[in-house]
Amino acid sequence: MIRRTRVEVDLAAIVANARTVRAMTGTEVFAVVKADGYGHGAVAVARALTAARAAAGFCVSLVEEGVALRDAGVAAPVLVLGPSQHGGEDDMVTAGLTPVLGSPEDLAALAVVARRRGRTIEAHLKVDTGMGRLGVAEAEAPRLAAEAARTGVAVIGLMTHFACADTDDPDGPGSMTRDQLRRFRDVDRAVTAAGAPLRVRHAANSSGALLFPEARLDLVRTGIAIYGHGRWPAGSAPRASAMRLVTEVAQIRTVAEGASVGYGAAWRASRTSRVAILPLGYADGLPRRASGRAQAAIRGHRVPLVGVISMDIAVADVTDVPEITVGDAAVLLGRASGGASISVAEYGAWAGLSEYDVTCGMSKRVPRTYVGEPP
Repeated sequence: MIRRTRVEVDLAAIVANARTVRAMTGTEVFAVVKADGYGHGAVAVARALTAARAAAGFCVSLVEEGVALRDAGVAAPVLVLGPSQHGGEDDMVTAGLTPVLGSPEDLAALAVVARRRGRTIEAHLKVDTGMGRLGVAEAEAPRLAAEAARTGVAVIGLMTHFACADTDDPDGPGSMTRDQLRRFRDVDRAVTAAGAPLRVRHAANSSGALLFPEARLDLVRTGIAIYGHGRWPAGSAPRASAMRLVTEVAQIRTVAEGASVGYGAAWRASRTSRVAILPLGYADGLPRRASGRAQAAIRGHRVPLVGVISMDIAVADVTDVPEITVGDAAVLLGRASGGASISVAEYGAWAGLSEYDVTCGMSKRVPRTYVGEPP
C-alpha cells in the first residue's frame, strides 16, 4: 500500500466470538455475513469460520453474496434471506444456496425452476410474527407450505425475525420477543400439521440468541455478536472487537495562536499548536458528523481531532504529546496501546451511529488486511 490507511480485521477474534456464542447457546451458529460480513470481508470471515469449524452455515441477504461465497470455495449451507431474490432463482439452485420464501411470489418463482429442472428444491419459509417487513402472515403459512409441496418445493425450515430482542428486558415475560416466539410456535404446529417436512426451526438473531434461551431452537443467526459487538448478557464470557481502523501521521504542522484549520475555519488554535495530518476522512468511513468529537489514539494517548473532517483528511491536535512524529500509527477505531482503545460504540456515538452503521460504513476504498490466524 502507498497510503497507509487500512482496516485491520482480526479473524482469530471472530472465530473466538463464534465459539463463545456456540458455547453460550448450546446450538449451531449460522454466521451472518451479509453486507460483506458487516464490513469485515465476507469471504475471509466465512473461510476462517469454516476452517475452524466455528459456524455450521452462513446467512446472506443477496443472491450475489451467496454466489460469491461459493465462488470462493465455501461449501457450508448458505441461507439467502432476501428479499432481493427474484430473477436469481436459477443462480441459487445452481450454486446450492438455500432460498428463504417470504411471499407467495417467492414460491411461484421458485416453483417454475423446480418444474423446469424436474427436481425438488429445498427452502425455508419465513413467517412475519411482528417485525412487519418480510415473511408471510401467520395464517397464510400452512397453506403456502402445502402449496409448496405440490409445486416441487420442500419447506424444510421455518423461521422468523425478532423486532425488539436488542431492547427487550430478558426477564420480562410479556416482552415482544417472547410474544413473537409464542406466535412462532403456533405457526410451527400449523405448518407441521399441513405436512411440511420441517427439519429445522430458527428465530434468534444475536440478541435473541444471547439473551433469550428459549429462542435458540435448532440454530441461531448471529451477525453483530461474532464481530464482537451488540448486547451481551452481564457477566458473559469476554468477546473481542474484530475491527481496527488505522492510519499513519502524514505531516506535522505548527499552527499559530488564532489561526484556523479546515473548512469553514471551524477550529482556531487557542495557543501555538502542533497538529498531525491524518490521511483519511469521511470517504473512508470517518463520519463528517463526528467533527469536534472524534479522537485518535497515537503513541498510547487519546488526542482530539480538530476542525471539520474532510473527504480525505482529518487533523489531530498533538500539542500535548510532543513525541508524536511523522509515520506514527494513528488508531481511529479499535485496540490501541496504553489504554487508549476506541470502541465501536464510542466511535458511533461521535456521529449518532449504531455499531452496525460503523462497521458497514467502512469504505471499500480502505483495504482490508487480516491479522490473527484462527486457532
